[in-house]
Amino acid sequence: MLSKHPEMCRFPHGHTRQVDVVVSSEKLDANDMVLDFKALKLAVQDHIESYDHRMAINANDPLLEQIKAVHPDSLVVFPVDPTTEVMAKEIFDFISKTLQIGFEGVSSNGISYVIAPGSVTLERVRVSETPSSWAEYGK
Repeated sequence: MLSKHPEMCRFPHGHTRQVDVVVSSEKLDANDMVLDFKALKLAVQDHIESYDHRMAINANDPLLEQIKAVHPDSLVVFPVDPTTEVMAKEIFDFISKTLQIGFEGVSSNGISYVIAPGSVTLERVRVSETPSSWAEYGK
């Protein structure tokens, strides 16, 4: 819900979003990769999935408390209108911080994955709300 939007986007509505992440490195790792995509997925999966089946809403939306009373676990509250641009920046900031501090995790089949701190640079994040509408945020 975009409380400041003059038309239909101010009402509850949904999108099937896609998140694309572009990373770079000065050199390839021991496996001849910039980054194992499985490691990146493990590192950010919970954060990205926190958007799934949730309503993104502005903290100042007049309906926030009413919606929260009915569906308290269904909201992702933003300090501003949750535009695709705002989501792209928020996801960019989260992934960038994760790559700076590094990550160690284990996949569901017991394989360990590591992202060394600062070994990869996040270039940009693209969040698509439709196949022809997206926003990118990056360096």
